[in-house]
Amino acid sequence: MEGYSAYVCRDKCGYVKRVDDFPRVIAQQGDDRLLLLYPNDQARIFDVRDAILWPQMHVEAILGRGYWEDYTGNQDIEMLLQDARVSEAYSIELPNLFQFATSELSQDAFLCWLMTWSKHDYRLVDEPLHEAALHFVAEIFKVHHQSLPEIKSIEITRQFKSLDILAIINDTYAILIEDKTYTKNHSNQLTRYREVVGIEYPKYVQLPIYFKIADQSHYRSIEKAGYKPFKRRMMLEVLKNGKDNGVKNAIFLDYYHHLQKIQDRIEAFWTVPVNDWNAFAWQGFYQELQKGLKGDWGYVSNPRGGFWGFWWESSGNHNQYIQLEEDRLCVKISADGEYGEEFVLNRLKDVLSESERKNLLLKKPARLRKGKTMTIAERKHYIQTNPDGTIDMGATIFELRKF
Repeated sequence: MEGYSAYVCRDKCGYVKRVDDFPRVIAQQGDDRLLLLYPNDQARIFDVRDAILWPQMHVEAILGRGYWEDYTGNQDIEMLLQDARVSEAYSIELPNLFQFATSELSQDAFLCWLMTWSKHDYRLVDEPLHEAALHFVAEIFKVHHQSLPEIKSIEITRQFKSLDILAIINDTYAILIEDKTYTKNHSNQLTRYREVVGIEYPKYVQLPIYFKIADQSHYRSIEKAGYKPFKRRMMLEVLKNGKDNGVKNAIFLDYYHHLQKIQDRIEAFWTVPVNDWNAFAWQGFYQELQKGLKGDWGYVSNPRGGFWGFWWESSGNHNQYIQLEEDRLCVKISADGEYGEEFVLNRLKDVLSESERKNLLLKKPARLRKGKTMTIAERKHYIQTNPDGTIDMGATIFELRKF
């Protein structure tokens, strides 16, 4: 972002002193409290009187939990922050309904509840919430290249012949929602749901949606079944727009903050040192990596506890591929047949020779473990980092393209 002024040391406030990292003041609560915006939409509240900085949060999470006014002052923020201290007393997270209602059934209930508010009768009860509900339904029509009609009637059924949600609009449109949190579709279920709805409502226009708040590598099987992915970012836009337009309903805002927290965890790979990444950060990294490398990612289970991996095929050798096992890069052979020791050693020799020629820094693993796949060479610490330990994404993609 432009306009950042510049700030202090890592041990005090979590920031390395850089010219482009100064926060800027974007809002205030009276004269005693300022909202400071940092890169990547991170923010802190600063109590001017006591020189206390609140812990870092996403800017929307802070704006959604208080009444903020446009900043009209002209304080020297660099001077104010010189003696600031972070108070952990403010790091307590407020209770959130969806912190406890984590099942897909709970999410089904929220989606049904929200769509019900699209009924015209509810406009006079809570117009901002009604408009947010219309926005959500309109986005479902939009991804199917349809325009939202005036909603004269809407009938919502949960668990319609095992389909999570079926919404019938104006006795003309059938919205099918298969709702997933951290699971995936299976057993040809999506096609079966369309078939049973088609039998019950043969003349209705089907608008199938695959609603997913977590992330997955691709949606090829979903789209093949005629469903449109409705991802977390899309829902966040609907919810943020509703909040900005005045929705005050606690359930609505709790769900918004719930999704925003997931988004913050995914995007943490940009700002958290690589050595401190968790499962969410690795998923965020792999999604960003897909923009520069053609590959897939997902969770790989094994007896040692499993890991989040990213893999792509080695050009010119279809039984050889590259796999990232979080901070470890592996050259692997898929077991299309039985490989003898001589074959494996020859492949290892070729790979190490190529590594030396291209300065890939590959080494022989400590053990050559036989199985359906074999790791024949590896490299640790392939991720390129900035001086503060955070990822240099451009340099990392450049390095990986060498493979």
